[in-house]
Amino acid sequence: MMELNLNRVDYLQVGVTSPRTMKLLPAGEKKSCQKVVVADHQGILQCFGIKRGDVQNIFKTLPGQKVTRLELGGAAGTVRDKIFIAAGNNIRGFNRKGKQFLSFETNMTESIMS
Repeated sequence: MMELNLNRVDYLQVGVTSPRTMKLLPAGEKKSCQKVVVADHQGILQCFGIKRGDVQNIFKTLPGQKVTRLELGGAAGTVRDKIFIAAGNNIRGFNRKGKQFLSFETNMTESIMS
């Protein structure tokens, strides 16, 4: 009989999240680390990567409205590396370095879920 010893490793702690609010960004350069983006109910969007076992925080936004959805997008035929989040009836867009390039409010009364 084979015995496995498993250990828990915490790389990052985030608040409570909604379904589909964590995505893996496409890899950029060959030597760069893989990046993960996650948004929580406090309205914080975080991007981090793990390189040689160390967590590298890429960016973290200020708290805001509860984020209910996170999607990746980009121009047709290009890499989907733009981050779009839905919070209430607002849509915000960020590039892979954390700079906000889009923000608008929809005329919907309910929160955006998809």
